[in-house]
Amino acid sequence: MIDFPPLTTSDQLVVIPLALSLVGFLLFWFVFHSPQIKAKFHDAYEHDVACLRHIFWVKAWGFAVMGVVPALVMNSTLGFGLADLGVVWPAETSGAIWSWTLGLGVIVVLVAWLGARKFDPQYPQVQAKTWTKNTMVVNWLGWAFYLAGYEFLFRGVLLFPLVQELGAWPAVAINTVLYSATHVPKGRDEAIGAIPLGFLLCWVTIETGSLWPATLVHIFMAWTNTTVRFLKHPEMNWKH
Repeated sequence: MIDFPPLTTSDQLVVIPLALSLVGFLLFWFVFHSPQIKAKFHDAYEHDVACLRHIFWVKAWGFAVMGVVPALVMNSTLGFGLADLGVVWPAETSGAIWSWTLGLGVIVVLVAWLGARKFDPQYPQVQAKTWTKNTMVVNWLGWAFYLAGYEFLFRGVLLFPLVQELGAWPAVAINTVLYSATHVPKGRDEAIGAIPLGFLLCWVTIETGSLWPATLVHIFMAWTNTTVRFLKHPEMNWKH
């Protein structure tokens, strides 16, 4: 019979980040895919406005449950501040942060642009028929909020404590597996593509001690993808 002793501090460094990652992502995922919540927006507003407000609201919700709440829990339970979780721009790695952000940013923008030329009905997530400058700006802001929380959860909460307790390789392996798994519902290509990207973003985060490269690169990729998807969508148009 296996005896379960009380959680030690070492146990907590692994268990709490894993639990926060699971709960935070699921809270976002089920709200994002809730037909009831979506219906509330479409009952209250006309189609295009409802699409924009719904997606922005759920992305702001994602920032809260994957960013704000985990930050508060990590601080109150383990004493981890934002800087301990990568929300910092260390002077000693500033050059590397800029190099990785710009270099990797160019690559992912090119890859996203090439991939987005193929029609995919799930993108852009804002399914408005007529877009304006306001639509695009709010869409970009939604992605920035969401990905800031998402990267904080995966490359912050789920990475730094596990590196401290388990070492770099086990921490990156766990991170990459879970990161790829979250992309499975989006299809085979995204799930497979998340493996090398997830590994690389973890490695860059550890090397620089900062979340900025991973967060900015991910935002650049999302902005490119959603913009090109809109331009290629046969049922969407731009209103000047």
